Amino acid sequence: MFSLGPGSICDVCLEPFGADLKAPSSISCGHVFCADCLNHITRQTCPLCRVPFNPRSIVRLHVDLDSVKSLPAGPGGESMLVEQEASALHDRIAAVANAGSTEANLRALISDCRAFLSNQPRTQFQDLRFSVRMITFLCDVKSKLRSKDQDYLALEEKLEKGRAEYDELQVRLLELDGARKEAVNAKRKSEGEKKELQAAAVQRELELTQKVSELQNKYIELLE
Repeated sequence: MFSLGPGSICDVCLEPFGADLKAPSSISCGHVFCADCLNHITRQTCPLCRVPFNPRSIVRLHVDLDSVKSLPAGPGGESMLVEQEASALHDRIAAVANAGSTEANLRALISDCRAFLSNQPRTQFQDLRFSVRMITFLCDVKSKLRSKDQDYLALEEKLEKGRAEYDELQVRLLELDGARKEAVNAKRKSEGEKKELQAAAVQRELELTQKVSELQNKYIELLE
């Protein structure tokens, strides 16, 4: 029979074990999680040790809720509860290290650890205190990296916008250059047509002058 103590939780959802969907269930590697989390795991590997398991081999353990509620309250029982709570916090930290976690859940874990340690003598649970310092440092680093990622994405967006504006200006410059060339060609064509008209007018004037001269000569011959 699997007997739980207060503070015993599933290392995946971090919620207390109970009945039905929250019933503790053991997999082939020996680790225990709630039935609901095991039903929703997409990759059939243990969230803690990453050992593959067969969903058909999951064993749902009996939960003695009465014994959970009636644990002894004397000095020995209290010490056992403190050790169990420390062990549960260690397991939660191990789950985060193996499976990862959101920043919100990690902050909540750090808060729970600090609340627990604040009521304990400073000389006790040194390994847990060290683990809390480490995950606090890693959480802060992750938060700073996320902030830098956001700044980088904002800069990338500005650069992309600048590239689009540059490309648009390049297109407009090409259009203006084409229009300028068309204007120059039109001007040249107009000037060529004007010269042709002037040359034709001069030629016509010469032809008329020559005809007038011929008519005058004929008139003089008739008078003689």
